[in-house]
Amino acid sequence: MADVVIKLADDPVSNCRWRFVSYVTNSRLYSDAIADRLAACLLDLDLYVRAETIFWAVVANDKNFAHFSEAVLTGAGTMLYKFRNPESAGFWRDSERKRATRGIEIAQRLRAGELVASIRESMPEEDSFSFDKLASLSHAIKRALERRAAEAGAAIGP
Repeated sequence: MADVVIKLADDPVSNCRWRFVSYVTNSRLYSDAIADRLAACLLDLDLYVRAETIFWAVVANDKNFAHFSEAVLTGAGTMLYKFRNPESAGFWRDSERKRATRGIEIAQRLRAGELVASIRESMPEEDSFSFDKLASLSHAIKRALERRAAEAGAAIGP
């Protein structure tokens, strides 16, 4: 099944990539190959795909989020730029790196319980559509945080 799902992530049509993220979110399916595709979705130029990927990062378990964050911050999902001028490639790589770091930071702050509105104020460089989409998912984010806290409490237990 994972092979079919990964084909969605590699599709040029953004609706397919969004469905990939949605399926991975709902199924909790995860692997190194899926992490690479999720990293690419975090950098997707379709803001809906990007926002859904940030949402996935918020609701993912701690182990998967840590693995995903490490993959993103080490360059997974980045595009290969071929420009005649190496400075152009460097510019786009740097821009992509900043975007990746910002996406991970948004997810970390939401996972910590911070509200979308306060994150939006401190990150004017992020597109407002991403924040609007995440704000519309605030109830689901709250439930995920409560579920994670309950699981952590049960794991500590008496």
